[in-house]
Amino acid sequence: MQNFTFDRSQTAILLIDVQERLFDHVERAQDILRVLLTALKGFQLLQLPLFVSEQYPQGLGPTIVEIKKCLPASQQFLTKTTFSCLGDAACRETLLSHPAKQWILMGIEAHVCVLQSAKDLLSAGKQVAVLNDAISSRSIYDFSTAIAEMRDIGVRVTSTETVLFELLREAKAPEFKQISSLIKSIG
Repeated sequence: MQNFTFDRSQTAILLIDVQERLFDHVERAQDILRVLLTALKGFQLLQLPLFVSEQYPQGLGPTIVEIKKCLPASQQFLTKTTFSCLGDAACRETLLSHPAKQWILMGIEAHVCVLQSAKDLLSAGKQVAVLNDAISSRSIYDFSTAIAEMRDIGVRVTSTETVLFELLREAKAPEFKQISSLIKSIG
């Protein structure tokens, strides 16, 4: 595992393929949705850059409504047919042109698009973390295999609460009370 501490000025978020025709079929969909919404609100409070991908939206539909409601109206969506977000030339250019050195990944499916995106970000020299409570697959076996493989290749496997508090650094941070309230909503 890569040993690094998040630095707000160096961190970006990549939300991968949380789309209508696939989301309801993943393990723990409603738990994942609750955590995704909490994470997105927290990352917005911290003013972190957010990138959102959609895998072949003509076939899998758009990003689910609950997530879209949580995003700014100006949010752009990276559309792709490749499994890795960096496999598509336009998406790769958008992501790698951003100066972030540290990337936090969330979304579905853990063993396909999340895993392949993590591998490609690592290959591009980035520090990568995946939120194990904000990713899923249709099968718990695929999910657990993805977690193990990501850890083996150097992805930091962590949780939403851990990352939000690490980004805050201290209780004196101006966003502390809001983040604390958000975390309590995860349950």
